Amino acid sequence: MKLILLLLLALLTLFAGISIVSGGPGAVVINEVELNPPGDATEWVELYNNGEDAVDIGRWSVSIVEILPSSCRWTGSIPIPRGTTLQGNDFYVVEGDPRWVHAENGTVYLMTDAAIEVDKTPHLTDQEGNDFSWCRYPNGLDTDRRSDWAFIRSTPGAENSLRPVIGS
Repeated sequence: MKLILLLLLALLTLFAGISIVSGGPGAVVINEVELNPPGDATEWVELYNNGEDAVDIGRWSVSIVEILPSSCRWTGSIPIPRGTTLQGNDFYVVEGDPRWVHAENGTVYLMTDAAIEVDKTPHLTDQEGNDFSWCRYPNGLDTDRRSDWAFIRSTPGAENSLRPVIGS
């Protein structure tokens, strides 16, 4: 009897795992981060809805938290306008403030309007000042591991790609 219960529990666990992987509403994740853009451009963060259903992200916020050389913390917050909806399998780019002056490193947080953490990146560093950024590859990959991220050519608002860009 004990063996049968253990087998049933194992099967239920297996089927629950399959249903989570194969369907469901998906999630909004931080998909790409530009901490040190070229020239006078501003930092930006790309969000991606890896589900099929639209998600109301209005009044959510993206925060970049950096450790400065003096060991102090700096935080830049980017609010998302009320009424903003992110469609399934689509991208949304939020831009930072051009007046921000800080280091080129940070952890990025995505928070709801109720201050609930939706997603966060590992600590990222970008000292290049070029058109490369930290990207989840493939889009929306979220295993909570640093290996989800690659430093590749920026593609704000579009699919992340490892293909070389001709003419660069």
